[in-house]
Amino acid sequence: MSKREKLRRKLRNNPENATMQEVETLLSRFGFTLARVSGSHHIYEYDDGDAWKQVIVPLHGSKVKKVYVKKAVEVIDELFPAEPEDQVEESGDDEDSE
Repeated sequence: MSKREKLRRKLRNNPENATMQEVETLLSRFGFTLARVSGSHHIYEYDDGDAWKQVIVPLHGSKVKKVYVKKAVEVIDELFPAEPEDQVEESGDDEDSE
């Protein structure tokens, strides 16, 4: 499991204790960029030509409110569906050897 998937799972399971650094790292690892800051609102955008999404994360204090963490994870899940945990990747070693 990659670092970005571990962070996504961590924030999905415990959005209440997320820091701005964790949210920013998650968004940037999935291709979001900081478009602008307007007051305390950090506005992140994702644009790959086919899909455009915007996530607004207000920062008041050291922690991000859980509603904004949940929204960021929802947008990421919509753009990049997570693979099921029990799915095993095939290694290609099943070739017939004679």
